[in-house]
Amino acid sequence: MQRLILLLCPLILLGLALNGCAEFQDRPLQPEVSQTRLEARSLTSHELQSFMQSVSGSAVLWPFKRWNIDQLTLAAIYYHPDMALIRAMADTADAAIITAGQRPNPTLNVSPTWISNAVAASQPWIIGSSLSIPIETAGKRDYRIQKAQALSDAAHLRSVDSIWLVRGRIRLAMLEVFAARQSEQLFKQQLDIQLAMTQRLQQQLAAGELSRLDVMRARMASNALQLNVSAAEKRYNESRVLLANAMGVPVSALAAIELDFAALDTPADLTGVPVPVLRDIALKQRADLLAALADYNAAQAALQIEIANQYPNIQANPGYTWDIGAHYWTFAASALQLPVFHQNQGSIAEAEAKRQEMAVRFEALQLRILGDIDRAQAGLSAVNAKWQDAEKQTRLQQDNLQSTQALFQAGETDSLALLGAELEGIVSETARLNVLIETQQALNVLEDTLRYPLASTLTAKSIVDTALWKKPE
Repeated sequence: MQRLILLLCPLILLGLALNGCAEFQDRPLQPEVSQTRLEARSLTSHELQSFMQSVSGSAVLWPFKRWNIDQLTLAAIYYHPDMALIRAMADTADAAIITAGQRPNPTLNVSPTWISNAVAASQPWIIGSSLSIPIETAGKRDYRIQKAQALSDAAHLRSVDSIWLVRGRIRLAMLEVFAARQSEQLFKQQLDIQLAMTQRLQQQLAAGELSRLDVMRARMASNALQLNVSAAEKRYNESRVLLANAMGVPVSALAAIELDFAALDTPADLTGVPVPVLRDIALKQRADLLAALADYNAAQAALQIEIANQYPNIQANPGYTWDIGAHYWTFAASALQLPVFHQNQGSIAEAEAKRQEMAVRFEALQLRILGDIDRAQAGLSAVNAKWQDAEKQTRLQQDNLQSTQALFQAGETDSLALLGAELEGIVSETARLNVLIETQQALNVLEDTLRYPLASTLTAKSIVDTALWKKPE
């Protein structure tokens, strides 16, 4: 009976250990289900409303009457697949911390032996068992946890940085929609004026006041403007698709909302924005820079692991044997590697070179950020000066139009001259729009490089806090 208990005890312990094991849950991916879910995404859903309320910390008036860049940014953070992917990668890095902290399990060996030719008076059994207990030395487990924690920090920091990338794409896409819509309206105004001028020239041709060549030139100008209108309409439709893709929703989701372009109508006033201070902060605290620093810390922990691997682990092997009534207890240690041929110099050299590589990458990124910020700031200053010139030219054209209207009312000029002045005014507005788009693009570049919301209702903290949010399953 005693022998049976000694034999069953290890098996019972093994069964209890297996009872706590995780079970596999099958989660198949079904393309048709995923397609239906993606096509059903909406900017008026209550799930999106709950997310925006959780981010803002207060109730929001739902649904929004008009969607601005900040609200579209939050919707993109909620829907865009890049955000879901980066969060999943961060979860994977978090799970690696658990793996790094696990201690190696002991191994149990049981070897019952039956003796066929044993003496009749003796018990024909030899029951042997041994327990292998691995013991890590030199703090390897602690270094392993440090490495996994650093990689987890890097993954979470990159999720913060991905938010800025998503916001940048939203702002550029929104700017493209605005530019396409405004261009379409201006081209239509030019076309209307040009058609009126062509009609007036045809009347003069009928009266014999000018040649047919002048009318042909006017018709060709009208045809060219009609092509510009068609191109602008195509650009507008494509820009809405671009905006929908930047948000991670089908383009049909934009049909139920109205876009707010108030932040794009005029260049942002940055006089109160401390750009030099933000520049200094970006060079020290930008999320991608901190992620590179976390990568360096992970490489340093990996070097510590390889240095610790110079020292062998210990394998404790206590055992018990019941041999025909006799009890034998053994205590042994094995797997003691002797550093005869090498002391892990190769792996240490690789880890040290990797750490140096991460240091170079960090400094290169910091230098690139410095150059990007300086270039973006210089570009914004240049286009702001260009904007002042465009505004001055627009005012001159407006003054010229008013003067021509006064002359027309006084009977000192004809309707054709008035239409020409109106056409020049629309052309000036088109040039002004192009400079405005350049200004907004430069502002977008500066915001991207500083990782700070310029001319925005959002704060840097509110954007970063969204990286901590997890979508319910």
